[in-house]
Amino acid sequence: MKINPYIFRNYDIRGIVGKDLDAKKVEVIGKSYGTFLRRRKIRQAVIGRDCRLSGEEFQNAFTKGLIATGVDVIDLGMIMTQMMYYGQYYFQTNGGVMITGSHNPYNFNGFKLGIGFSLTTGPEEVEEIKKTTETEIYFKSDKVGNIVKKNITKNYYTDVLKRINLKKGFKVVIDSRHGTTGIYAPEIFKQAGCEVIGKNLVIDGNFPDGTPDPTDEKFMKQLGKVVLEEKADLGIAFDGDGDRIGVVDEKGQILWNDVLVAIFAKEILERFPKSKIIYNTLCSQIVKKVIKQFGGVPIIWRTGHSFIKKKIAEEGAAFGGELSGHFFFNDNAYGHDDGTYAALRVLEYLSDKNLSLSQLRASFPVYISSPEIKIGCPDDKKKNIINNLSKKFKADFPQAKITDNTIIPGDDGTRADFNDGMIIFRYSQNGPYITIKFEAKTKLKYEERKKYVKKMLKSYPEMIWKDQLCVNLEALKTRDT
Repeated sequence: MKINPYIFRNYDIRGIVGKDLDAKKVEVIGKSYGTFLRRRKIRQAVIGRDCRLSGEEFQNAFTKGLIATGVDVIDLGMIMTQMMYYGQYYFQTNGGVMITGSHNPYNFNGFKLGIGFSLTTGPEEVEEIKKTTETEIYFKSDKVGNIVKKNITKNYYTDVLKRINLKKGFKVVIDSRHGTTGIYAPEIFKQAGCEVIGKNLVIDGNFPDGTPDPTDEKFMKQLGKVVLEEKADLGIAFDGDGDRIGVVDEKGQILWNDVLVAIFAKEILERFPKSKIIYNTLCSQIVKKVIKQFGGVPIIWRTGHSFIKKKIAEEGAAFGGELSGHFFFNDNAYGHDDGTYAALRVLEYLSDKNLSLSQLRASFPVYISSPEIKIGCPDDKKKNIINNLSKKFKADFPQAKITDNTIIPGDDGTRADFNDGMIIFRYSQNGPYITIKFEAKTKLKYEERKKYVKKMLKSYPEMIWKDQLCVNLEALKTRDT
């Protein structure tokens, strides 16, 4: 079947509903994934979806394709992504499908596809599924697979809560921005002993208050205001499918997720000295400094939940994290990204240390740091632009320490580290956009780097500055614009 090849990304499949994806195409992708599983002698898969408007239709279509190849399907219904991973363990199956558009706008949808417990497809597996879809050469089964519906909510709650011990109660603001977590997150925090103030918990796949993306500074600032109004201890923002979070402290201040990576690294290294910690190229220099300060081994790696999980497994790392809000605990959990568990781990650490989040943050190095900035760029242009931009970038900063695909094989950007901060440009693996972050130790140097980044990006007419995928463009505003 002819399908837009760009929806087959490096680790997920993701596209625009009605344009890139419809029920017929989804059924074919389901058959391709079923073929992928049968080649590996996997005959069972769990499947779930987030709250997007196309979710139920796409789940039915994908399931139809799966069972056509003889794969038995366990339907988990509308769930958070981490519940799909948990379902793999609960039902002891390597097969797993999560139908989700994650942090993309309401009109996107896609698929995270399991290849083992807590593990999802990488580039080679996605390419295999893409080729099967294009050739339509599917596994021929003598019989159609079975479908059973199961509810694992209580089991999931029990599993998460047995791993957490809060020594005191917390007042927590939870904002789901009408995403799937509105069904689950408030209850699990209540069961953990928290007082919960809920915001935008009613499920609405139109996302009327904006895309549930915890890297969005506007979203996080709104959360901060509620935390101050409610005199809460913490604010937690979730993405659409629940595997990512963002937090604000009791003063309403945003902690970007690279700071959370550093906090989690410190907590783990206090208990497991000399552990390896994996973090992605978008993270602040804070992360490496904190890991080294507490005797750990910092390993910087390419962006993407699938790549980070694989690297954690290869290195035997205790923990890994990304600026986007994916956190992977390998000490007392399964090693996959679970936003509810990650948020509870923050509270557990605060209760153990008897500190507020702002007090804990104050003990870390201070950088003036931009949020993760996303700017629209066509899929067929973004790679060439970053390659071209990288050549100029390296020429402009010959003394900087450069991290690119010569350091990390397959990396999708270029990072320059200075004595007082960094700049990174990269293209996204899961959407038609480019991602940027920069930081400095002084306001003067921060503004200088901001001007450089903006000037560099403006030199490419292919960049789309008014696009639904753009996030945090305000962070590029300068005094003269």
